[in-house]
Amino acid sequence: MQENLTNHQRVEDYSAVSLENLNDDCLECIFERINDLPAQIQVARACKRFRYIMLRLWRRNPDNRILVLDHWTNILPHSEDLEYFLQAMRKEFHTVRLIDECLSVFLKEMEEMGIKEIPGVERCELQDEIMECHPKDEDIELLTKLLPSLKYLSLNTPITGCFISKFEYLEELHLYAEYSKVFEMKPEFLNELLLNLRYLRVLDIRTFEVSKLTLTPDIAKCTGLQELKLNLNTLKTALDYVLMMPQLRHLKVLLDQDVDFNSILNVDSFDYKIYETKEFIHILEEKGSSIIGLAVDLYFMPLSLDWDLNMKYLNCSKLKLLALCNCDYESNFFDRYTHMSQLEILCLRHASSLENNTVMKFLKACPQLQHLDISYCMQVNKSLLTAITEYLSQQDRAHKLCIYYRMSGLETEVERNFTYWSSQKYVRLCFDFPPNSDIGLSYVYRGFVFNFEPSTIENSY
Repeated sequence: MQENLTNHQRVEDYSAVSLENLNDDCLECIFERINDLPAQIQVARACKRFRYIMLRLWRRNPDNRILVLDHWTNILPHSEDLEYFLQAMRKEFHTVRLIDECLSVFLKEMEEMGIKEIPGVERCELQDEIMECHPKDEDIELLTKLLPSLKYLSLNTPITGCFISKFEYLEELHLYAEYSKVFEMKPEFLNELLLNLRYLRVLDIRTFEVSKLTLTPDIAKCTGLQELKLNLNTLKTALDYVLMMPQLRHLKVLLDQDVDFNSILNVDSFDYKIYETKEFIHILEEKGSSIIGLAVDLYFMPLSLDWDLNMKYLNCSKLKLLALCNCDYESNFFDRYTHMSQLEILCLRHASSLENNTVMKFLKACPQLQHLDISYCMQVNKSLLTAITEYLSQQDRAHKLCIYYRMSGLETEVERNFTYWSSQKYVRLCFDFPPNSDIGLSYVYRGFVFNFEPSTIENSY
């Protein structure tokens, strides 16, 4: 009898337990098993406490902190749910990403949802290759108000540049697209942002074919600028001012290609080369002692065989990156560069005459080498891999050597014995390209790159 009474009491005790009696940790364990976002929103709407716990779960998922409107619209087809979720996460978003969406439509939808500001967003990416919905000046102005804390802005659509300078905290501005734009930034707005964006570190204003932009001496006032990417036409008018910038670490130059393709009679025999080397040599002469990285596309900008015969420009004891691509010199041409003790990245992509013994000379003379790009080099063969692994096995190196082998004489061997070569202790074989490299036959497509060591001013600072 006593046992039955106890069981009855237990049933009553259990029936008195509700979700409200559980602590937050227990509720969180229950709520995290609800995988459906619309269902999660219904739970969050129940009361302030449930909303707080659900918001804590949403914050934990990094994907929830990226605002891609199309993505969330597909998951939350009911506008009330979509608005509730975006309002709840408004202060948690750190990235806005619009892929083939119209900025003006996005801004209007934010307004209709009552979202006037997303304070935590520091990164915004606008990529449009389908809609061709070019942002208007007023769209950019509204965006500056919606994202007041923005530090990174990437836009591949044409803009005039108006109101960009109102992104007060902007550190990176990327405007390059690998196709021709209807128009490029207006010069007056370029000067405006150079004068007003005091935190700007990275600026990419390249135009795919021919740029009409010209830099003014105002570029020298960007004392914090570390990376500058631009067309050669844009650089010409202010090259010396650019070279005087105290914190400049990376200069990437795209050669302007003004070609009337309708006038080409034979695409195979047409000379696409751009014989403009004056600025390239000037940079070598002025900054040679501080250059720690050099990359050049020798197909579009061919240099004479003796352009640096006596190494009067480059300080081999400092160089960390060397990329001489699309080179048709004899293999022994590279011998002059095989004593770079600090070299970390070597890219000889599409060097038509490169042979095994030259690669081994680099390897033996460059103990810091971490990345070796011999993609599209057909004269190297599988015996190179054996020689490299045997040599490295006798060395005391703290890192593997990444070998990039796409479309080279190594590809057949690697594919045939992939399991064996991927298990090697001292090398890592990659079908991709090295870090910060352009895709294709050159480390830097149709241009050149210089990396500079930090200036004495920056070091003292």
